[in-house]
Amino acid sequence: MMSCTRILSAILILAAFSLAQGIGSEKVNFNKMKVNPAEMQSELNTREDLLQALKTGNTTKVDSALHVLSYEKIPESAIDSLEILQINLIMGRYDLAVPQLANILMKKDKKVRYSFANDSLFHYLRNETRFAAHYRDRPYDRDRRERLKKAKKYMTEAAQANLKQEYKDLASILADLLPYYEFSDKGQWIYLSTVFNGISTDSLANIVAVRTEDWVNYHQEMDTVGVLSLFEKMRAFYKKYPESEYSDWIYQKITSLNKHVEGYKRYRNYYLDKLYTGGLGLEAFIGSSAALVVGIPLQYSRFILTPSYIYDNNSYRTRDGSRIEANNLDNFFVTAGFDAFENKWFKIQPFIGGYEFFTTGLQADFRFWMSKTLGSEFHDGTYLSLKFRYMGIYYTSEKTTENAIAEDDRTKEKKWGNWFFAGIGVHFW
Repeated sequence: MMSCTRILSAILILAAFSLAQGIGSEKVNFNKMKVNPAEMQSELNTREDLLQALKTGNTTKVDSALHVLSYEKIPESAIDSLEILQINLIMGRYDLAVPQLANILMKKDKKVRYSFANDSLFHYLRNETRFAAHYRDRPYDRDRRERLKKAKKYMTEAAQANLKQEYKDLASILADLLPYYEFSDKGQWIYLSTVFNGISTDSLANIVAVRTEDWVNYHQEMDTVGVLSLFEKMRAFYKKYPESEYSDWIYQKITSLNKHVEGYKRYRNYYLDKLYTGGLGLEAFIGSSAALVVGIPLQYSRFILTPSYIYDNNSYRTRDGSRIEANNLDNFFVTAGFDAFENKWFKIQPFIGGYEFFTTGLQADFRFWMSKTLGSEFHDGTYLSLKFRYMGIYYTSEKTTENAIAEDDRTKEKKWGNWFFAGIGVHFW
């Protein structure tokens, strides 16, 4: 008996929508027709009756009210497809809810009408299901996680319910597809009406907008391995139910979703497009004999220009112990380097340069941390690296006796020295 009731309910609702969009509907753009909220008191009363029937679990009255509300000259003006879906989810009528959800997703990016009412039924359905649109009583990231969790719970229950196998298989697919969609309901428009004065009661009653759209946030983690099992389920559905009204849509969804996955991979591996390109950094080294080097590397293509400063004023005795030798390195200098090898983790740069001295050497960088995604404002990436540098320097060395006073006691000579450095740097590219 219950099964017959559900079948009859579904037929009545579908018939109502069909009649509302019946003869000549292809010539009428219902979305351009206006609803006058002042003339919808009867529909408001019926929506209130529907709310009470839902709270008391009176299925007969629920279906009766749904039939009345669905039989409108302007389809979805008194109750929209999302609200009907929410009602069937609350009542556990997954034999109706699963195809309804699929149909809503199939209308992705299409403008649809939202019901005219901002009433107790709207808020009850919204708060009971909590899976569509945004809820402003919690942080956005948590809100999205909780909404997806609730929607997945509904479809998981549907996949285990006593439905025909096609709908059970479809529910299993929808459970995994939902993270790639974003829903909208009237809540966002009601919120905007409190922020902007230009949204009137009439305009709220005549909202025609997109209800579902693709949603892929490359800044958040995507299970690129797990999605492969979803593709397998979708292919299996297409083969198993070739006559299903959802088969073609599911098959096409494999292609579009795979594009999202590949786009995500490219976005997360953004460094591949930035190797051997350019950027700006700051690096600091400490080396043998406590020498210090600070530099600002500027890279364009493979060419790296690094204005730097070196300090090494240490003194030490010559081998025979008769004189004291000072390095006298306290200078700004510039090096010109070449990005000889680079991948995600390593970068090798030979360089030459100087100013008051001549230097040549080799630097190796190890990137131990890299931002997972590009910055939203400047489309830049950031990384930290450990650095190892060898510098051969041809410079002026000064020798003097321990108690030298006269200038003649000081001698200067050019010499070659070797320095090894370790450091750290931060880079933006």
